[in-house]
Amino acid sequence: MDFDKILKSAEHGIIHLAETTFTNYRSQAISDGRAFLTAAETDLKKYSQQLAAGDITADEFKDLMQDQRDLAKMDALKAAGLAHAAFDSFINSIIGIMITAVFSAIP
Repeated sequence: MDFDKILKSAEHGIIHLAETTFTNYRSQAISDGRAFLTAAETDLKKYSQQLAAGDITADEFKDLMQDQRDLAKMDALKAAGLAHAAFDSFINSIIGIMITAVFSAIP
Protein backbone atom coordinates (compact mmCIF):
# COMPACT_ATOMS: atom_id res chain seq x y z
CA MET A 1 0.00 0.00 0.00
CA ASP A 2 1.43 3.35 -1.08
CA PHE A 3 0.48 5.82 1.65
CA ASP A 4 1.87 8.81 -0.26
CA LYS A 5 -0.50 7.92 -3.10
CA ILE A 6 -3.39 7.85 -0.61
CA LEU A 7 -2.46 11.32 0.66
CA LYS A 8 -2.13 12.73 -2.86
CA SER A 9 -5.44 11.22 -3.90
CA ALA A 10 -7.16 12.61 -0.81
CA GLU A 11 -5.61 16.05 -1.33
CA HIS A 12 -6.74 16.16 -4.98
CA GLY A 13 -10.24 15.14 -3.89
CA ILE A 14 -10.31 17.83 -1.20
CA ILE A 15 -9.19 20.50 -3.67
CA HIS A 16 -11.85 19.43 -6.17
CA LEU A 17 -14.50 19.41 -3.44
CA ALA A 18 -13.47 22.89 -2.26
CA GLU A 19 -13.51 24.27 -5.80
CA THR A 20 -16.95 22.88 -6.59
CA THR A 21 -18.58 23.49 -3.21
CA PHE A 22 -17.23 26.85 -2.09
CA THR A 23 -16.69 29.08 -5.11
CA ASN A 24 -16.60 32.21 -2.94
CA TYR A 25 -14.51 30.59 -0.18
CA ARG A 26 -12.38 28.30 -2.32
CA SER A 27 -8.98 29.23 -0.88
CA GLN A 28 -10.23 29.01 2.72
CA ALA A 29 -11.81 25.62 2.05
CA ILE A 30 -8.62 24.28 0.43
CA SER A 31 -6.55 25.57 3.34
CA ASP A 32 -8.86 24.05 5.95
CA GLY A 33 -9.17 20.78 4.04
CA ARG A 34 -5.40 20.41 3.80
CA ALA A 35 -5.02 21.27 7.50
CA PHE A 36 -7.56 18.58 8.38
CA LEU A 37 -5.76 16.01 6.22
CA THR A 38 -2.46 16.89 7.89
CA ALA A 39 -4.01 16.66 11.37
CA ALA A 40 -5.52 13.26 10.58
CA GLU A 41 -2.47 11.89 8.74
CA THR A 42 -0.95 9.86 11.59
CA ASP A 43 -4.21 8.11 12.44
CA LEU A 44 -5.11 7.71 8.76
CA LYS A 45 -1.82 5.89 8.16
CA LYS A 46 -2.23 3.71 11.26
CA TYR A 47 -5.82 2.75 10.45
CA SER A 48 -4.98 2.17 6.78
CA GLN A 49 -2.23 -0.25 7.75
CA GLN A 50 -4.55 -2.03 10.18
CA LEU A 51 -7.21 -2.31 7.47
CA ALA A 52 -4.72 -3.60 4.89
CA ALA A 53 -3.41 -6.17 7.39
CA GLY A 54 -6.93 -7.35 8.20
CA ASP A 55 -6.66 -6.23 11.82
CA ILE A 56 -9.82 -4.12 11.48
CA THR A 57 -12.85 -4.40 9.21
CA ALA A 58 -13.95 -1.83 6.65
CA ASP A 59 -16.78 -0.77 8.98
CA GLU A 60 -14.37 -0.35 11.89
CA PHE A 61 -12.10 1.72 9.64
CA LYS A 62 -15.02 3.97 8.65
CA ASP A 63 -15.99 4.43 12.30
CA LEU A 64 -12.42 5.31 13.27
CA MET A 65 -12.26 7.84 10.44
CA GLN A 66 -15.54 9.43 11.54
CA ASP A 67 -13.93 9.96 14.94
CA GLN A 68 -11.41 12.25 13.20
CA ARG A 69 -14.07 14.98 12.99
CA ASP A 70 -12.69 16.56 16.17
CA LEU A 71 -9.43 17.32 14.35
CA ALA A 72 -11.24 19.45 11.77
CA LYS A 73 -10.89 23.03 12.96
CA MET A 74 -12.07 24.79 9.77
CA ASP A 75 -10.62 28.06 11.08
CA ALA A 76 -10.47 29.84 7.72
CA LEU A 77 -14.07 28.97 6.84
CA LYS A 78 -15.25 30.01 10.31
CA ALA A 79 -13.36 33.30 10.01
CA ALA A 80 -15.03 33.86 6.64
CA GLY A 81 -18.41 33.58 8.38
CA LEU A 82 -19.54 30.34 6.79
CA ALA A 83 -22.48 28.63 8.48
CA HIS A 84 -21.69 25.71 10.77
CA ALA A 85 -23.89 23.37 8.75
CA ALA A 86 -21.90 24.11 5.59
CA PHE A 87 -18.54 23.19 7.05
CA ASP A 88 -20.05 20.18 8.83
CA SER A 89 -21.06 18.87 5.43
CA PHE A 90 -17.60 19.72 4.09
CA ILE A 91 -15.94 17.76 6.93
CA ASN A 92 -18.13 14.72 6.24
CA SER A 93 -17.23 14.90 2.56
CA ILE A 94 -13.51 15.13 3.34
CA ILE A 95 -13.75 12.05 5.56
CA GLY A 96 -15.51 10.26 2.71
CA ILE A 97 -12.71 11.27 0.35
CA MET A 98 -10.08 9.91 2.76
CA ILE A 99 -11.98 6.63 3.15
CA THR A 100 -12.32 6.24 -0.61
CA ALA A 101 -8.62 6.99 -1.14
CA VAL A 102 -7.68 4.23 1.29
CA PHE A 103 -10.12 1.69 -0.11
CA SER A 104 -8.86 2.33 -3.65
CA ALA A 105 -5.24 1.76 -2.52
CA ILE A 106 -5.85 -1.62 -0.90
CA PRO A 107 -5.94 -4.49 -3.38
